[in-house]
Amino acid sequence: MFRLLTLAVTAFYFGALTSAVAGEKIPATIAAFSMLQLSSDKFYNGWGDALKNAPGAPFDVKVLARGELGADENIFNALRRERVQLVGVGYASIATAVPEFTLLNAPFLFDTWDEVDFVYDNFLIPLLNDLLHEHGMVGLRHYGQVWHGIYGRTPITEPPQMKNMRFRALIDPASQIIARDLGADMIQIPLTDIVTALQTGLIDAGETNDLIYLMTGTNRDAPNYTFTRHTTSMLGIITNSKWWNALTPEHQRIVDAGFPATREARNGIRVDSVREMKTAMAAGSVRGQELSPEARARWKTATAQVYHELISQAGGRAQELYDRVVEGKRAYLQRPLKAETKP
Repeated sequence: MFRLLTLAVTAFYFGALTSAVAGEKIPATIAAFSMLQLSSDKFYNGWGDALKNAPGAPFDVKVLARGELGADENIFNALRRERVQLVGVGYASIATAVPEFTLLNAPFLFDTWDEVDFVYDNFLIPLLNDLLHEHGMVGLRHYGQVWHGIYGRTPITEPPQMKNMRFRALIDPASQIIARDLGADMIQIPLTDIVTALQTGLIDAGETNDLIYLMTGTNRDAPNYTFTRHTTSMLGIITNSKWWNALTPEHQRIVDAGFPATREARNGIRVDSVREMKTAMAAGSVRGQELSPEARARWKTATAQVYHELISQAGGRAQELYDRVVEGKRAYLQRPLKAETKP
């Protein structure tokens, strides 16, 4: 059903895309993969409203925020082909054009959201925007949304259980190298094929983030979910340079101001993730498994060499990006702790 709906809406959209654009308005199609009950859906539609209601109504706005264009990589490709103008996409998709981004999906690079936010806000975002600029894109926001975990038809709590398992990896090289290093039978299939692959036995398990796991209904056929929290699901709110540079400074300001500030965006989606997973577990559709500190340490050890290969494979400025991560993590540990507020 999910796949048929996606194909139908996508066909309708691209058919409509060939029709004349209203007047001389600036095309401003916003595309993402969200759902009605999530904060991100409110953010994207609010962004669309801000552009529609801008002084003089300069934008021809469409909001396709519920996966109408398909999976993340489809949305990113539509941006690069100038079929859409504003997108929210994960770093795994961005890495298909900007290879250095894959490094940030290396396993166990970060341990807490507080650490993630500190390092990105203070050390990484300018470099990430430079990299996007080098590839004809403009970064408007970067933020961590939810953690990645491992799902399976049977529970997977220790690295050796991955050996010879038919495992769906993401399009991102980091995910594929993790699967290979753990001895899995790595299979790469589109997001929309996961449920069918589980039902037919093509795959037994895979990795994804908490929300995608629930949004796609993967939990119905793979109800066991281990909270490895090995990778952060980072989102880039981006546009292409050609479209952005054609805007006036005032129009650029309207576009940028229309999307929530980073802190609001990331906090909203993280609350959603915790709520949705708790609801699914309470309903019995997910059997969640937390890792003990000792088990987490074993996963870290088993995947400790992945980042070396990612730096070598990505090339470019990947080593510089990793060095900034290390510098940021060191600064995070040395930061002054906030004084406790007395009640």
